[in-house]
This record gives sequence, structure tokens and C-alpha cells, in this order.
Amino acid sequence: MEQWETFERGQPRAPRFTLELPLRYRKQGGDNWEEGNMHNISRSGLLFTTERLHPLNTTIELAFALPKVIRDEPPATVRCKGEVVRSALVATEKCRAAMAIKILDYEFLRTPVSAIHRS
Repeated sequence: MEQWETFERGQPRAPRFTLELPLRYRKQGGDNWEEGNMHNISRSGLLFTTERLHPLNTTIELAFALPKVIRDEPPATVRCKGEVVRSALVATEKCRAAMAIKILDYEFLRTPVSAIHRS
């Protein structure tokens, strides 16, 4: 089981992949999208930093563009729904909060992230 980093509550933890990308998010059903920066992702969740901390168990909608990997195709946009499972205040020049999100649902789109934020 070398692919698993550690065990969490008796379950193998999915390997995390460093992926530094800008993202947009909002509280589920909210009107205003906020900006953040993803730091890593796995099949089960992601870690990002932003300006505002949200309480645990808050459902969040996120959208981000994956790097282009298929020739002659625009980058895929990922739109997902997740739940805040860990959060912490951090004090840096670029952000004030870090949140770990458990991914509940996702979809891949060929719509630019900027177009999603109008919905």
C-alpha cells in the first residue's frame, strides 16, 4: 500500500498532489464568489487558502481550471461541491485562512471559469 500516505481513522488516506492554482468559491447557494488559491488535491479533497474562514461542515461550491493537458482542447474546468472539514487562521501577506474541503460531488466542464462565476 505504498500509494497511501498515512492512515486516518483506520482508513488509508488518498495521496495528495501539489497543485498551485487559483480558484473561486462560494457558500452553497450564495451569490458572491470569492477568490482563493489551491495548494494540493487528492481524490477525496483539497486544501486552499483565502481571505475568509468558513465554519466546519459548511458546504462550499468551488470552480477552477485544470492545466491544459490535451492538445488542441481548452483547459477543463472543474466545478465541485465540498464540505469544510478542517480550517485554520493563518497570517501571511496573501491570505488569512486555510480550509480543507472534503469533495462531495464534481463535474468536468469545457466552460471557462469566468463564465461559471456569473451563474
